[in-house]
Amino acid sequence: MRIKTLGVIVISALALFTVFYWLTDSSRLATRTSDAAAAQLAFAKEVFSVNPNDPAAAGCANCHGADGMGGPVPGQNGILAPNLHSPSLAAKLKVNPDYVNLVIRFGGVVVSGNVSSIMPAWSTEVGGPLTVQQINALTALVTGWALANANASQAPVANTAAAGQQVFNSAGCVSCHQADLGGVPGVYPSLQNVGNEIGTGLPTVPSGLSQMKADYASDPATFFTKWIRDSTNNYNGGTPTGMPAFPESTLSNDQLQALITFLLTQKQG
Repeated sequence: MRIKTLGVIVISALALFTVFYWLTDSSRLATRTSDAAAAQLAFAKEVFSVNPNDPAAAGCANCHGADGMGGPVPGQNGILAPNLHSPSLAAKLKVNPDYVNLVIRFGGVVVSGNVSSIMPAWSTEVGGPLTVQQINALTALVTGWALANANASQAPVANTAAAGQQVFNSAGCVSCHQADLGGVPGVYPSLQNVGNEIGTGLPTVPSGLSQMKADYASDPATFFTKWIRDSTNNYNGGTPTGMPAFPESTLSNDQLQALITFLLTQKQG
């Protein structure tokens, strides 16, 4: 009898333990998940940092700043690395949730199409120095920064040439057209005299070139708005021109107007 009683007690205890385990397992799982996320975040900040004594440090902060807020790229004559906390980056993630990961893995070519972009490819799959673990950690870090500011209101951009030059840098125009606006012959047109005439050196002449010239002659600001917003559909019958589209979700109206004001000051000679 005593053995039976002991058996019942043991079985009951095991049953209670099993019930307790399953009832509390989600809490333990959440704790483990939270701990893993915190560890990944700490690792990502280590990778992002500049530390010559730490082989895990990739030095992203060299260009983007210690806090990821952007800044001048060393040795690149005024080119600014983008702010990784910006709502515009969050907008790109809404279109493509893998955007940050792709840019880190394959470099600035993802942003601008420029294979000579100063933003390098970091993934070992294309000869870069970072492992999958490092890239995933950086992706989580930068994505978190951007999404935390997805609904933040951006301060209005003044319609001045100086503000427009900042937009030229931050929007990535500089990646193709270069800091001196000289472009890359045969690939990206020069904008150094775009205040007087349409940029020269287009690699492929758009089918709507005559309309482009007419629009520019009538109102340069209207031409630039149509070209920057969607050159493919506005001036080339839906065939890509090589100039990426900048809808309002990625370039606000005040940013666009400031950019145009800056471009119209570019008058060589």
